[in-house]
Amino acid sequence: MRVELLAKQMAERRERILAAAREIIGQSGYEALTMRDLARASRVTVPTIYNLIGSKEQVLFAAIEEQTARFEASLAGGAELPPAERLRTIVDACVDEYLRMPRYYRSLLSLLFISDSAGAMKQRVDRALSTPIGETLTAMRASGELAPWIELRPLRGRVRAHLQMTSIQWAAGGLSDEGLRASAHYGASLVMSAATTGATRALFEGWARAAQPLAVGQITSPPNATSASRSDVRKPQ
Repeated sequence: MRVELLAKQMAERRERILAAAREIIGQSGYEALTMRDLARASRVTVPTIYNLIGSKEQVLFAAIEEQTARFEASLAGGAELPPAERLRTIVDACVDEYLRMPRYYRSLLSLLFISDSAGAMKQRVDRALSTPIGETLTAMRASGELAPWIELRPLRGRVRAHLQMTSIQWAAGGLSDEGLRASAHYGASLVMSAATTGATRALFEGWARAAQPLAVGQITSPPNATSASRSDVRKPQ
């Protein structure tokens, strides 16, 4: 009983630490995150943070791992959907996660996709997105929905890259929250309409047409990763 109580207390402290880290990063960026401020905000001591999670960089990685696991779990309910619908749920799940904590994710995306020192974290995020997209495209190939000349790996990379660049543009202030969702659907649907056949192609074309007015209305200039609020780019220390 005592062991269970201790484990529960440790889990609660860990969650407080990660929640406080997200709040600080969302308000001031990763560079502003100090172990002393994090300990104060989460109502623990600095040694407790090191014992439960580790260094500042490990705190960020733990937060990303938790978010990524939540994203992966959110896709479980769409496993039985037709492949095209499944791909749409992946896009929506990405957008929903970003909009759940927009200030935090704007700062985090600047770090992940601009900082050279966030490689391992970026790979984890990439894998969480690439895997379900790849599985969905494989299902499309098996059901004959993809054009026979299409290769799966570059198509998967194209869809993933579009979602990433759309998110960077949103993080840099180039898209509104509504524009993020519309642009994500528009680009993914355009790519897939060129790669699919028959009824599936018509479905993606319909989604692209529906998203086009808001997506195009949001376009002001191409996203520039190097100028995405350089002052907000925080590198792990």
